[in-house]
Amino acid sequence: MDSRLFEKSPKVAPLLVRLYDSHKLYELATDDTPLARAELTSAVAELLEADLAPREKELISDVLISLMRQAEKDLREALSERLSVIDSVPLRVALHLANDDISVAAPVLKKSNVLSDMDLLYIIKAKTSAYWQAIAGRRGMSEQLINVLADTRDVPTAGVLVRNNAIQLPVHAMSVIGEMVPNHEDLAKPLLMRQELPEDIARRLYSVVGAELKHYIRDYFGAFAGPAADAVDDVMLEFGEAIASATRPVDMPAFMPGASMIAAAKAYKEKGRLSVNTMMDTLQRGQYASFIAMFAEYSGMDVRTIHDMISESGGHRLAVACKALGVQKTDMTRFYMLTQRVRSADRIIDQSELLSAIRAYDKVTVTSAQGMMGMSR
Repeated sequence: MDSRLFEKSPKVAPLLVRLYDSHKLYELATDDTPLARAELTSAVAELLEADLAPREKELISDVLISLMRQAEKDLREALSERLSVIDSVPLRVALHLANDDISVAAPVLKKSNVLSDMDLLYIIKAKTSAYWQAIAGRRGMSEQLINVLADTRDVPTAGVLVRNNAIQLPVHAMSVIGEMVPNHEDLAKPLLMRQELPEDIARRLYSVVGAELKHYIRDYFGAFAGPAADAVDDVMLEFGEAIASATRPVDMPAFMPGASMIAAAKAYKEKGRLSVNTMMDTLQRGQYASFIAMFAEYSGMDVRTIHDMISESGGHRLAVACKALGVQKTDMTRFYMLTQRVRSADRIIDQSELLSAIRAYDKVTVTSAQGMMGMSR
């Protein structure tokens, strides 16, 4: 390279001299001292942060790439770490580092803003799992990039994605990773913790988490049977649609609470913890059978009656029961809306039926409602 090209750039010449001196220092440091590496990486960083013309930047890129080709891995690693957070690094330099050994490439792949989505997509296509994992740890990736990483179906990469709280996972990526969970249970818990996880994917995952939890309790506490085992089984039944259809007795309606759910509802009441808010929280988690058990205990009616009441369209009996129990109209309305899944697979609520339930609530008096409830017990 002709150094005369830098004569008109008073900022660059002294930096090149420092770079040369630092390189000599590193070469002379036979004991591989951190001080020598720090001096050289500092000189490179200062050179790249200087205000340079486009032609000068190209020439500097040539100098740095030549330097890195001659450098030992430990120096390249140090340079990559330092340059990964400098936005003025020439693209050619960033790409050179990103395609180096993974120990060198990782900081740039994970942190550098110089690399575009297109650059990263090419690297994903050309490289292997270790490089994908580094990219998966980036902050603020596009949906396209996240989906491409998920589509690799690489378990370690999926693990980094689901634990990366600096990104929003697209539905496609969550669906792909969800399909991997049955064979790789360690992905289930971090995926379930994602706030953006859709309900349908969450339900498919609960069966795996329930099984894992059951094994954990058995291994940690020894024998695992009785009420605790029944409780885990019931939660799995409630959240796992496939398990529910396979294990529910033929004569048992959908969303009918099991014995442990009924026992749990009784325990809630005995401890003074059974309230409208408790039941509402249970419904919002999609635990319809547990809600039915709780509402039966709360009202003093049997679970079959409450199940039939929740299942009927129009919501008249639910409205009457809520009026008799002193449940506010807004809460009754939310109960009706949140139990739509019990009545129909169609999640769209019939507005005329909802209005009918509200009118039934407004029309009946507390005394009349209590009398009607007493006849149904």
